[in-house]
Amino acid sequence: MKKTFSHSQPLVSEMLSSTAIVRAVCCIFLLLSVPLSLSATDFSESADSIACTDCAATGGTSGVCVSAACRPTPEVSSSTTFRPQQLIFPSAAIAVGCAGIRSHLIDTRGTRQKHTFDNTLQYLPTAAYVGLGFIPGVKHEHKIGSRMMAGVTAFAIMTALCQGTKRLVREPRPDTGAKTSFPSGHTATAFMGAELCRLEYGWGYGAAAYAVAAGIGAMRIYNNRHWCNDVLAGAGVGVLSAQAAYWLLPLEERLFKRRSKPTSTRADMMLVPTYDSSVQAPGVAFALSF
Repeated sequence: MKKTFSHSQPLVSEMLSSTAIVRAVCCIFLLLSVPLSLSATDFSESADSIACTDCAATGGTSGVCVSAACRPTPEVSSSTTFRPQQLIFPSAAIAVGCAGIRSHLIDTRGTRQKHTFDNTLQYLPTAAYVGLGFIPGVKHEHKIGSRMMAGVTAFAIMTALCQGTKRLVREPRPDTGAKTSFPSGHTATAFMGAELCRLEYGWGYGAAAYAVAAGIGAMRIYNNRHWCNDVLAGAGVGVLSAQAAYWLLPLEERLFKRRSKPTSTRADMMLVPTYDSSVQAPGVAFALSF
């Protein structure tokens, strides 16, 4: 009995550590939100299903619009419109970050007490992006279906860019020497969420999200986990991923509508949050039925 207790005590101590508690809370939250099923009709209204009362006045039949002249012109969201000036910040940040590979621009290493709250707070801007739309009075551009779709797309692009670049560049970290330093994934995640907030809710909420993201980047440098250029490149990758997701959003919305069954108005999508303990990172599984 004593032998069993002596072996189990370190395990209990590890489970009660702050990092393990945070990971457990994240896993519980993900499991409680599984599955999240969204109807394709939630993404945006189809022009074919808009009732038009003016048809009766023009000799048509009141009800569903069949005339192109009778249908209202759908509004194009400014957040999903590509503008070249949007590339200024992410391209400059990534370029400066790449210029610091191996040279690091500035040596920011030092003997400091490390803090781990940035491991959790990196997801705060993304959580705000998803949740702010449920608060009454908060103006948003898209419904929850479109927000989730843009968020998943941005996360996929950001993960592909970060992980692919890490494996190609193999920049040593300033603390452990592990060759996964460039770019900073924590910073990319935080800035991705901040840019999503700005695109969806405007600069009022976006500025607060960007302040959190900047704090995450600063903590990665303070904790000796990344070089300065790693953080700059991560910020650029995060912003670019969010912008690309919104540029692709209209195409994705049309794709869901075209693949819906003719006898049904629903095309069900399932987003299943996952957590990979081997790399200690969350993910999203995607399934579409049509």
